[in-house]
Amino acid sequence: MYLNHSTAGALAIKPIIDKYTEDLTEKERSVLWISGITAAILPDFDIAYSVLAGVDDHRSFVTHGLFLYLVASVTIYLLSYLQKKDVFGKKFFRMLSVVFLVGILSHLFIDFIFGGIAFFAPFSYQIFGFNMDIQKRPGNRFTDYTLSKYMLVEIMIFIFFLKFLKGKKYLLPRLASLFYFFMALIAFITVSFIFD
Repeated sequence: MYLNHSTAGALAIKPIIDKYTEDLTEKERSVLWISGITAAILPDFDIAYSVLAGVDDHRSFVTHGLFLYLVASVTIYLLSYLQKKDVFGKKFFRMLSVVFLVGILSHLFIDFIFGGIAFFAPFSYQIFGFNMDIQKRPGNRFTDYTLSKYMLVEIMIFIFFLKFLKGKKYLLPRLASLFYFFMALIAFITVSFIFD
């Protein structure tokens, strides 16, 4: 999956934020949305390195293993014990640790289904998951992917995103997700035409 990690992440964290929305200020909700959606794309921050280094599969990096993110989530949770404020206090940091981890897990789950991940990195870099078999055609990676069966999944996730995150209440998560979506699209097209 190349394009919809941010939208899938927004869908994954929505039930958590919605459940506790009355317990949060507007600013806390905004930070949780941005953090969770950013977490959903965080494992792909290694793509720039993999393209420049000529590495074929960035999913074999530590960024596609669970350990790093479990440590980060536990650290965020432990920070809640240091908080004395009502706003951005204990409750917020505990929710942040969950939202962060759910955003990450949405990414890892999608990559596990569509190609595999180094789930146990940094302890083992063996790839677990399903092979993303995309038929190679004359052209480039973008054309191959656009014409593949995976594009149907991309479209379905995007439709669910538009259906379940509508209305003024979800303006910020929609904008943040769409920003990352279009950044991924531009990056994917650029990489496909320049580096293929």
